[in-house]
Amino acid sequence: MTEQAKNKWEELAAKLHGEETDSSVQFEAGDEDLKISQQILDARDKVAKLRNLKSTDKAWREVKGNMKNSRKLWLSFAKYAAVFVVAVLLTGGLFLIQSPSEMPNTFACISAPNGQISNVTLFDGTNVWLNAGSNLKYKQSFGSENREVYLEGEAFFSVTKNKKIPFIVHAGNSAVKVHGTQFNVKAYQSEPVIETVLVEGQVEFMSDNNDVMMKPGQQLLFSRESGNVETKQVNTDEFTSWKGGKIYFDDETLQNLTKQLERWYEVSFTFENEKIRNYRFSGVINKDRSLEYTLRIIQQINKVKFETNKEQIEIMDK
Repeated sequence: MTEQAKNKWEELAAKLHGEETDSSVQFEAGDEDLKISQQILDARDKVAKLRNLKSTDKAWREVKGNMKNSRKLWLSFAKYAAVFVVAVLLTGGLFLIQSPSEMPNTFACISAPNGQISNVTLFDGTNVWLNAGSNLKYKQSFGSENREVYLEGEAFFSVTKNKKIPFIVHAGNSAVKVHGTQFNVKAYQSEPVIETVLVEGQVEFMSDNNDVMMKPGQQLLFSRESGNVETKQVNTDEFTSWKGGKIYFDDETLQNLTKQLERWYEVSFTFENEKIRNYRFSGVINKDRSLEYTLRIIQQINKVKFETNKEQIEIMDK
């Protein structure tokens, strides 16, 4: 891409973000890219109204008449996606509007890459927070025919009530069924246990061998391998505080602690020996603090030291 073209698309991205710029980039009246970009901007404004609609079918009817030449629009959008995606994410989320009748069995996916925490409101009004390194997918028919989502990672759900269509979270070989409530599910593929914490309301945890009705304040731990279930009362704030950038650890192994640090700070840890993995840590990690600050705190509490080589960190005994 030429420097002139790059500047042009950066200018358009700034407009999408709602920023004022003093760029000297000039657009001609017949500029096809400008026309397409304006369509994207118009579509974004329409998306802002969709949260008040009750179904994807109704949402599609609302915006369909304003999406002329949609194929050309989205092909051009994809051509310069790197610029526009950044701008849209900064304003709160990227939406792909598509007719549910055209692609009924396809899935939409929302991701929170390592280093980021994402927040999104689904078509039914359900609010979802995604922790770093997490993915949530759902069918294009979500809201009108079903309310089922598929989680890999960690998410906090504040579910809109709908007596006719229950909300179901699929996580590994288990599922959580709700009608309207707030709860947290942690189901990273690399971890052997799926964790559900109920803040308010009532949920039904389901697996091949178990069907458990949870009460507010309960934590449920489900072993992927054995299928065993364990429940206990907890302080739910400690399991949902990650939304605000804090994680509490109570006698947690250093191995489990570093998994969260890897997701939040986009680094990787290695251990000098197996014994170090089982060192225990209690405290709080604040995402607003630098990784260096956090590692200093861990060094003070545990008899370990860290040796950093770019994004690779080795943990050793002192």
